[in-house]
Amino acid sequence: MRATLALIIAAIACGGETAPRADSAIASAGPGSSAATPRVDSASKQSATVPKPPTSGCVSEGQWRACSIEKRLTDAGFVPINKGVAATGVFDVEGTRYALGPAELHVYLFASAKDRAAAVGGMDTVTVTRGPGPSPWSMAPTFISSNNLVAVLLSDNGRLIERVQLAITAGLPSAAH
Repeated sequence: MRATLALIIAAIACGGETAPRADSAIASAGPGSSAATPRVDSASKQSATVPKPPTSGCVSEGQWRACSIEKRLTDAGFVPINKGVAATGVFDVEGTRYALGPAELHVYLFASAKDRAAAVGGMDTVTVTRGPGPSPWSMAPTFISSNNLVAVLLSDNGRLIERVQLAITAGLPSAAH
């Protein structure tokens, strides 16, 4: 009974291999035989099944970078379109402006969370301004902050606002992300 079970398991395990392996063809061939050279198609089949690691140029490990915010937005179902430099005069760092469908997202990346906290310290986060004067925003802004990132979302669509907030505040970027 045990021998039969072992034979069945061995047959199932080896059942998927139908073509002779290149190394067995070489071993069975005599000198001068054309079978001494492994078949190209069997080698290419073998290498085609090996998954290749992702080749992402964006290595994210806790700090937000432009590529990590773009990836997070894309993963959330948005198509972020880089529209160039974000509104200036609000923060000391240059930002990037993205179109998210009808919405506009201004992203400012600081060197560290401490630098971001210092920049936001004296700011009105409801109007996203530094005091009295005209607002640089075309509509009521939504302030979003995470680690070294500040984002200002311009949209009147509550669902879109919530989706962007969740995408950005769902956790820091990670290398596995």
